[in-house]
Amino acid sequence: MPAESNAKKKPTASSRGLLNVSEGSYIESTSRPLYALLFLLPWIVIYELGTLWVNTEQVGQILTRKCVIAFIWLTKLAQWMQLQPRLVWLFPGFVVVVILLCWHIATGRSWRVRFKWLGGMAVESVLFAVPLMFINAAIGSSTRAGAFAAVFDNPTVQAYLDYIVTGIGAGIYEELVFRLILVGLLLVILEDLIKLKTHLAVIIAVTISAVLFAAHHYFGFVNGHLAIFQHEPFTMSGFLFRTAAGVYFAILFHYRGFGITAGAHAAYDIILKTLWS
Repeated sequence: MPAESNAKKKPTASSRGLLNVSEGSYIESTSRPLYALLFLLPWIVIYELGTLWVNTEQVGQILTRKCVIAFIWLTKLAQWMQLQPRLVWLFPGFVVVVILLCWHIATGRSWRVRFKWLGGMAVESVLFAVPLMFINAAIGSSTRAGAFAAVFDNPTVQAYLDYIVTGIGAGIYEELVFRLILVGLLLVILEDLIKLKTHLAVIIAVTISAVLFAAHHYFGFVNGHLAIFQHEPFTMSGFLFRTAAGVYFAILFHYRGFGITAGAHAAYDIILKTLWS
């Protein structure tokens, strides 16, 4: 009986979307949506305040660029829903919070949080940004200085801080749209409706989301019309790098969750601008 009782107290292993780790461990816990929410919430606030701080002319330019285009899609959705103008700008952040909260509630997991682990998530975000630097160099992508050189020609402190703000937006909202929402939606279609095998559905979903993620850096819908962005000419190396980055983020999302994936994306953009400023 004592041996049986002790066995029941041992933490169970989990491998669903994670490495084979113990329930409640750092790796398992920080992959959960609750930790993602707590980790990203300060950055959502910084982005919201930062975009209001950027002057009007720069905002107009930034809105057509990759860092916040996913953010703008969400604001357009808010406008279509006829929300009050003062709420439209807050809507994307609200969507992130609601999705992560509902996701956590659906899992039925504990609300207990070890706040010191949020620091570990920040360190991981920086470390997971490093492989993208090597992938970029290996492919020979022309995106090293980002697609923002034309916006931030003037090397001032404010210009750099503007880039930091938009880099944070890229991490949060592009990962929300292209990994959390798009991959999930594609898996529902491919697995539940088309009845493909799971591994094939995952490969197709990740590939489609990665290609669309790369493509949206070069063209998109502006004021209801398809437009080619002029800030960066299309190159095959740049397109391949961003597609590879999309696959990388999908893998990272599967194993380390939304919070660290968004953090790594933002960290990569910020590190890149810092090194090549």
